[in-house]
Amino acid sequence: MDHGEIRVVVLHGNRLFRESLAFVLGQQKAISVVSVAPGYNQADGELTSLQPDLFVLDFGGPGREGLEDARRIRAISSKSKILMIGVPDTEADVLGCIEVGGASGYLLQDASVENLLCNVRAIAAGEALCSPRIASLAFSRISALACQDRAPHPGNMAHLTRREVEIVGLIEDGLSNKEIAARLNIEVQTVKNHVHNILDKLQVDGRREAAKWAKGRGLATNLH
Repeated sequence: MDHGEIRVVVLHGNRLFRESLAFVLGQQKAISVVSVAPGYNQADGELTSLQPDLFVLDFGGPGREGLEDARRIRAISSKSKILMIGVPDTEADVLGCIEVGGASGYLLQDASVENLLCNVRAIAAGEALCSPRIASLAFSRISALACQDRAPHPGNMAHLTRREVEIVGLIEDGLSNKEIAARLNIEVQTVKNHVHNILDKLQVDGRREAAKWAKGRGLATNLH
């Protein structure tokens, strides 16, 4: 992205919110809002011709609809950056923006207008703003993936991290989230985030199916 005018597309399901965002951004020097739409499906016909520098994209709440929109945007506009807004303050959701959606930046649900403008300008300059906690999470995730690549787990488990394999084994042992947190000396919310990722990666409906998956691969036995 060059240092001239920043061409922005705003995608948000709430009309008042997206028009307010467009108004605020449009008042800034060197920022031009070139399109405003409820979502990707309403704007995809013109995206290739607009060639925006940045998409300001709604995360989509619990359904994470924004991640799917981000994947579609990446498929047709690989040079454009994505700023995901309205992101819940959880490890799984923030890392999902980066890993799944390919976002260049994110704003939590309680972010301010100042946070928005700072992130837009930082992304335009090729930078990324994140808290020390999220930076640490990102480095830990990269490290886990590197270890996973060097030492694949038995069977068809290369897509799970070491920690996820450990947790799914404990699920098969019948431990609750609270018991797993105590066993691994981590927060219960962190366990919940891992369980969410495990169910998503294994494409199973609940803990019972995840436990069956683990039992079929002898994980509980292998981890003791």
